[in-house]
Order: sequence, then structure tokens, then C-alpha cells
Amino acid sequence: MYRIFFTLLSVTTLFACEQEQQKTDSMIFRESTISDAQKPIQQSQALLTSAVRNDPMKHLDILIIANNAKNAARNIYQRGQIIGYKDESLLQLEDYFKALSPVLVEHAKALLEQVIERTVVLRKEIEDAKNQPYSARNTDTSQLVSFLGEQYNIDVKSCCLTQLSQIDSLLQGQPKQHRDLLILIRSINTELGNIIQR
Repeated sequence: MYRIFFTLLSVTTLFACEQEQQKTDSMIFRESTISDAQKPIQQSQALLTSAVRNDPMKHLDILIIANNAKNAARNIYQRGQIIGYKDESLLQLEDYFKALSPVLVEHAKALLEQVIERTVVLRKEIEDAKNQPYSARNTDTSQLVSFLGEQYNIDVKSCCLTQLSQIDSLLQGQPKQHRDLLILIRSINTELGNIIQR
């Protein structure tokens, strides 16, 4: 009885070892690549909590990290030239970020409008300061203009420019679809300077 058991056990072990040895280098490399991709995928999934998904515009910094992790997983597959394998977890992450794009675009447009409105207000304040009769001025105009400019820079950065930069980072994976918006975001400082000067 024991002999039969040990014989069966030995045969099973030998068969398993033989199957393991039958794996080619290509199969082993493929499995290793798939395994390597799981770490950034899991990191991205862990970051996309319900709080982040429910109010993404308040968590742009987290979305950037999650998106970068997702891209890292995609790059692992591309470098490994893994063809014909569909990683469902990675596909779900990519679908999420694609679905998020229209929301990011609309938010970016609203931020750009805010920046322009605040810039127009600043220009009017500067014009008013410069057009005051000399006798009505309490301080040197250049100091007032400098103060207004500093306050403006702090204001637009906190309200809009930081978020616009984050949105730019999230949309740059789709440059063709969002080309005009990305160009506008990246040239916004120059455009604002032109508005003020005009």
C-alpha cells in the first residue's frame, strides 16, 4: 500500500517537474513581465479611493500619481513586447482616465476663464492707479502697481495655475485630442502678460 502511494507521489512529482522544465525562456519572461506590471497597477488602484473618484478635481495630485503608476505598468508591457495579453485591471484603469478627460477639460476651461477675469480686474486696477491725479496719490504709483502684481500672482497661482498645470500633466497622454487646450495652458503666462500690457 505504502509502495503504491510513494510510487504515485514520485510519478506526480516527476510529471510536475517535467512540465516546469517544458517552459521556454519566452514563457518565463512573459510571466515575469506580467508579474512586474502588477505592482504599479495595484498602486494606481489603491490611490483611486472612493473619495478621489467622487471628487476628482479636489485630488488632482493623487490622480497624477495614479496615472503615472498606470503608465508605468503599460510601459512594462510595451518594453516586454507582450502581445495578445489583456490585463483587465490595466484596461479598467485606462478606461477610468479616458472617461475622466472630459471632466478635466471642462474644469480647465473654467479655470482659464477665472484667470482671464482676474487679469482684466488687475489691468483695470493698474490703469486706475496710474490715472489718478498726482495730488490724489498717497504713495508712489510704481509701488502700488508692484503690490497689485504680487497679490495677483499669489491669487491666480492658488486659484488656477497650479490646477491647470496638474490638468496638463493628466491630459498630455492624449496630445492629439487636447492639442489646443494644452497649448493654451502652456502659454497662459505669456498670454496674461500680453493682456496686462495691452
